[in-house]
Amino acid sequence: MEGLWIAVVRRTANVKDSAMEKGFTLVEVLVVLAIVPLVLAVAFSTVSVALRTYRMINARSSLSSEGARVMEIIARDLRGATRIYSDSSEGRLRGLLQDGKTEVDYVFTDPDDPLSGTLTRNGEDLFSSSISVDSCEFAYLAPEADPDLPLRAVTPDKASLVKVRLRLSCRGTSMTYESVFDLRNL
Repeated sequence: MEGLWIAVVRRTANVKDSAMEKGFTLVEVLVVLAIVPLVLAVAFSTVSVALRTYRMINARSSLSSEGARVMEIIARDLRGATRIYSDSSEGRLRGLLQDGKTEVDYVFTDPDDPLSGTLTRNGEDLFSSSISVDSCEFAYLAPEADPDLPLRAVTPDKASLVKVRLRLSCRGTSMTYESVFDLRNL
C-alpha cells in the first residue's frame, strides 16, 4: 500500500509542477502591462499622423480642383467679354459677353462680412461650402506704348487685360491662383 501512496503523491506533485509551469509570474504580467501601453501609443500616434496627412492632402486636392475650375470659368467669361463696365472694381467684375445679351457679374464678399469669404457669379456661389475665399482681386490693365515697359493700371472700361488673384482656404490649408487674361473681343 505504501508504494501506491508514493505513486499518488508523485503524480500529484507532477500535476502541481506542470500547473505552475503553465501560468505567468507576477513579473511577467507587470512587464506586459508596461509594454502594451507603449506599443498602443506608438500605433495611435502613427494612425493620427496618417489621418492628419490624409485630411491635408484631401483639402489641397479640393482647393486645387475647385480653384482651377473657377479660374477656367472666369477665363472663359473674360475671353468672351465685349465690354467691361466702369462700375467694376477691385472686388467686383461686371461685363457684357460676346452674344451682346448676357451680362456677367462677379462679386467678392470679404471674409469679415456675414457671408464670409465668397465669390459669386451672377448671384450664385462658385465654391462649395467647405472652401473659403480669403481674397479676390481684379486688376484692370493695359500695355504701355513701349512693350518693354510694365503694364499700367487703368479704369475698368479702358482695360485690355484683367489680372485675377484668388486666395482660397480649406481646413487649415490655403492656395493662391493668379492669372492675367487678355480681353480678345474689346
